[in-house]
Formats: sequence, structure tokens, C-alpha cells
Amino acid sequence: MQTVLYFDICALPIFLIIILTVLIRKMTRGITNRLFITLIIILSFMTLSDITLELSLRQLPADGLRIFTATLSAYIYYTTQSFAMLGYYFFSFAVTGTWFRVRLNKIKMMICAPFVLLMLILLTNPFTGAAFTVEAETGYARGFLIWVIYAITLLYSGAATLYIVHLRRYMSKTKTLSLMSLSILIVGAVVFQFFYPQYLVETIAAAFSCLLIVLFVLRPEEITDASVGSLSLFAYRRELKKVLDMKRRVQIAVVDFINAKQLYYYLGEERYCAYLAQIIKQIETIFVREHVFCDIYFEQPGYIYVIIENMEFDVEDCVRRVYGDMVRSSEKAVSSGERLIPRVCCISVPDDINDFEEIIRLGHEFSTQLRGDCLYTKASDIVASRDYGIMSHMDLILNRAIAEHKFRIYYQPIYSVAHGRFISAEALIRLIDDEYGFVSPGIFIPAAERKGVILPIGDFVLEDVHRFISENDLDKLGLEYIEVNLSVMQCLQEELPAKLAMLGEKYGVSPDKVNLEITETTSADIGAGIMDNNLEMLSGMGYTFSLDDFGTGYSNMQRVSRLPLKIIKLDKSLVDDMQSPDGLSIMRNTVKMMRDIDKELVAEGVETEENLQCLEELGCHFIQGYYFSKPLPEDEFVEFLKKHNKVTA
Repeated sequence: MQTVLYFDICALPIFLIIILTVLIRKMTRGITNRLFITLIIILSFMTLSDITLELSLRQLPADGLRIFTATLSAYIYYTTQSFAMLGYYFFSFAVTGTWFRVRLNKIKMMICAPFVLLMLILLTNPFTGAAFTVEAETGYARGFLIWVIYAITLLYSGAATLYIVHLRRYMSKTKTLSLMSLSILIVGAVVFQFFYPQYLVETIAAAFSCLLIVLFVLRPEEITDASVGSLSLFAYRRELKKVLDMKRRVQIAVVDFINAKQLYYYLGEERYCAYLAQIIKQIETIFVREHVFCDIYFEQPGYIYVIIENMEFDVEDCVRRVYGDMVRSSEKAVSSGERLIPRVCCISVPDDINDFEEIIRLGHEFSTQLRGDCLYTKASDIVASRDYGIMSHMDLILNRAIAEHKFRIYYQPIYSVAHGRFISAEALIRLIDDEYGFVSPGIFIPAAERKGVILPIGDFVLEDVHRFISENDLDKLGLEYIEVNLSVMQCLQEELPAKLAMLGEKYGVSPDKVNLEITETTSADIGAGIMDNNLEMLSGMGYTFSLDDFGTGYSNMQRVSRLPLKIIKLDKSLVDDMQSPDGLSIMRNTVKMMRDIDKELVAEGVETEENLQCLEELGCHFIQGYYFSKPLPEDEFVEFLKKHNKVTA
């Protein structure tokens, strides 16, 4: 009975194609990819040994060389077959994201126990012939213990299948079936080949199964950020959900490069990504050197997440070492010496946080909680802070504030240098929560924008300011107008002009009593379309406009000159920088330039008499800041004006 070799011969090019595909797609990082590559190599050697065994029995003369070659090939075949099934069982842990379950040596020893038994059978086979024999007269013949070898193979295959079925909820049906195919096809092939040994179908079944895994399971385009060659944000979120669902204990090191966006534009995409890839490689090298298993993920423009299985690993020491390497290599990575500035937070899961959304949010926001040049912090320190408690319950706080009218309008007076008194004020929203007290606008306004509730808040501000103007005679208070901030979303509303016209009619407020503020960031977003049309219509209705926070972004003077702006408000950062010669020169030229294009100037954040005198000398029209007054509640603001503007009853 002659053995059919065609199946083995066909399997070899399939394994070669798979290896080339893996290399071309750069599927070489991570325990899952490494185990799969190892599995393919083992199966390739198994296929070669099977072919060699059959060819030696057919082609070589019946002498010692034939027996030696056939015997050696048989040993290699059964050894690689067993290694392949053991490797597949380990692969099932890695591909399902549960490798942490086998990181203990005692667990690995338990898993490897059947394999050790199989190796003992093969090692004693030269003396017992219990597994197989190769003789010149009879050729290859199976022994009575061959069934043990096949049974162990089936044991690993079945265990892997059951484990994949158990964790099927973490994978798509396609991936689950593709993973199970290796077990199902090999088991079927082994059983078939056991009864029909002339058909060598085991390796071709394994080859097709591995091809399915490459096509439908190991899809780097799904889980890899190609720009830096690391795992992607999608993969991080998916793995984090598994971590929490399985109640795994891990450390997550979150790296936020706070100047990532600026450096990206400065270096260009190619150099920036190459720089980041180098940093990720440095992090990976340290973990490999320490024999600590981890996965590294990347999110544009500059977040790195490292999920570390070892709870004892010193993350802070690793951060210091990587940062030192970054500083030393920055001259090579970036010719100008510019380098990324990292901030790192270590989250112990589930000890610090055990909620998916909170972990994601903390990863994006922790750097705002750090002071100065602080490089490293622990989530436990941030979680204990009052601001974190507020941010964690921001949905509740905002919903409660909207439903129960917890917002209040405060007014900060603006001093006119020419008039020597206060002629306007900026309306500023404040949130006073029953449980958390004062909530900073710097916290709740960005949150409201992200959560899509900024419009009702903006509507409240507009209405309450109109109410205030209608209930107070601005002329008697010495005020000409009130400044009101508009959000980007408000500027995008087609009905904004109609809404303001309705408020004006409802409260009897003339448009010249309301000055609308847009930020420099907002103005940069204003293009042809709704926002420009709104500004044009509102300007035609008699409303005036201020550009707030001038100097915080990349100021486009052509844009500033084209917008219907009456007032330019210089950001506090420009005022603070006047202490230096360069800062003073910038302020002097800014004031001159704005006066040349006939814009009125408000200097924000003025806190000292020295700054006040300097700004007056430079020709600034209006002064706003704590030097005169902090933002005041409505009643206190009215009393302030009566006192300082010398208002008579």
C-alpha cells in the first residue's frame, strides 16, 4: 500500500506563503504573533519530516542509512506534531487575550505534563519499540503506544477548542470559527489518517487552518496603528474591556505627550511617527529585558498605553529610564533638538478604578491635573482629589444644573482708560452644585461641549443677560453694553440671529447693549457658510463683536481684519509676559497694530498696578482683571458700579 504524498507536498508552499504574509504585514510583535510564527515553523518541519519519512522508505536502499533516515524523520514528525498542538493550546490563550492565565510556572507545568509524557514515550521508544519501529524488512510500523501519542494530540486540540468556545463572546463568529478550524480539521485529519494511513492529510488540514487564521483572525489592519507599528486604540479599548470583564489585575501606564500636536506639525508626519516608533521600541526593550509581559498601544496624536501583567513591576523606574533615553537620543531623532514632553500616569486595575469609561477618560485628562514639570503620577493620587470627583460625576452635575437651574451669571467689570470708569462688563457663567459646591468653568464647559449640552447652557446665558439688562438701567449704572461669550456650537446655529432678535423683543433690549464674544479658536473655524452668515446678519442687526483670548493661538491677522470685530481682547498670557523685554515688545507691537486697524483693545487678567500703568502708557483702551474686581454675583456687581462709578440714586 503506497502512501499518497501529494497532500504533504501541497502543504509546504501554503506554509511558505503564510510565513511571507506574516513578514510582509509585519506581524512579528506581541506574544500572539510570536506564538503563531512558532506554530507555522513547527508545522513546516512536521510536514518536511513526514515527506522525508515516506521518501526514505521508498527511495533509499534497504540498509542502515534508510533505517536511520526514516527513524529520525519519524521522531521529528511525532515531536513536532506534539509541539504544534501544545503551541496551539498556548496560542488559544494569547489570541483570546488571556495569556495572563498561564504566566505562572506551575500553570505552565500542568499544561505541559501530557507533553512530557509523550516525550518520555519517544525517548524510551528506541529501547521498547512501543510507539513505532522502522526495520529493513517491514519498513515503518506502529506500536501499541502510538494511540497515546494521538490521544495527547487530541487532548490539546480538544482543550484549545473548548477554551475558544468558552471565550467566544470576546470574538466575532468568524474569528471563533477560524480559530476552531485548526482543532476541528486536524482532529478530523488525525482520525482519518489513523484508519487510512496511506493518506497524509494532517499537514494539509493544518495548512488550510493556519491560512484561515491569517485571513480572519490575525488582521493587523484591525488592531495595528500602521504609522508607528504598534497596537491601536481600537485594540486597547477591546483589551481593556476584557481586563475588566475577567477581573484581571494589571497595571496600565498611560503616556500623554502634551506637545504631540505641535511637534507633529513641526516635524511632519514621517519624522514624527519615526520618532514615536523609536520611543515605543525603547519601552518594549525594557520590558523584554525585565522579562515582563506587556502590550503597547498607541492613539494619535500622542498617547501610549502599556498594559502590564506584572503588578510588582516598578513603572516609575521604567518611566525614568525611558525618559532618560529620550533626552539622550533626541539630538539623533530630531535634528533641531526638539523632543516630546511626556506625562505619565500609572493606573492599578481594579484597585484604583474598575470602570471602562473612567479609565479611558482619566487617560485623556490626567495631565491636566499635574502641576509644573511633574513627569509621573499614580492614579490613586488623582482619584483622591476633589476635581477628579467632580469630573467623574460630570454627567450628573450637568444634568442636575440644567434641570434645577444651578447656573448663575457673574459679571466682571471692564475699566475704560479714556473715561476713567467702568463702562462695560463680561458675563461669566458659574455652576454652584448642591453636593460639590463651586465647579470651575474650566472643567464643566469643556465637558458640556463634549457631551453636547453646551447649547442649552448658552441659551440660558443669553436669556439671563437680557433679563439683567432689562431689569437694570445700564445708562444709570454707567454701562454701555454687556459682553456675552458665544460657543462654536451657538455660532453654527442657523437660528441664532432669530433667537437673539426674539430675546431683544421679549426683554426690550437694544442690540447695541449686547456685545458678542467669540474666541480666537472659534474665529479660526469660521469659514464660508453658516458662521460667517450669522456674524454678517447679527452685525447688520446692530450687534457688535469681540475677539476673546487673542494671542493664545496662531493669530491670523488677515482673518481678524476681515471679521466684523469691534474689540480685541488680549489674553492674560500676553499681559503676564510683559515682565520680560521680549514680552513687552510683543505687547507694544500688538497694541500698535490693533490701533492701526481701528480695533479697540481690552487687556485681560490684569492683576498689578505695574501692569495697569504699562498698558495705559502703551495705549490700551480697556482693562479687565482682578486688579479692579473678580467676577461678581449680580447684586454685588450692581453695588460695585454704584460705588465706583459714583452712581446717584
